Amino acid sequence: MNSAEKIIIELDQNGIKSDKEIDFTKLKTAADILKELKINEETALLFFKDKPIPFDEKIEEIGRENIRDGDFRILKVIFDE
Repeated sequence: MNSAEKIIIELDQNGIKSDKEIDFTKLKTAADILKELKINEETALLFFKDKPIPFDEKIEEIGRENIRDGDFRILKVIFDE
């Protein structure tokens, strides 16, 4: 992780990809990533190193030293009404 404690998260919204930078020091669980980006848990899936992870996964259990830019990816599904 870089020295500023910021990390880049890949966001995929119906095939449109963008990178979001967030302050990683405040995050305690995977769900905090979604809250920080103002994304509803009901419309998103969260992946760590291409494997889905539960929203209650503790960041400390993953190990902050093991996390790099791009390790987290959010797949946001926008439903048609």
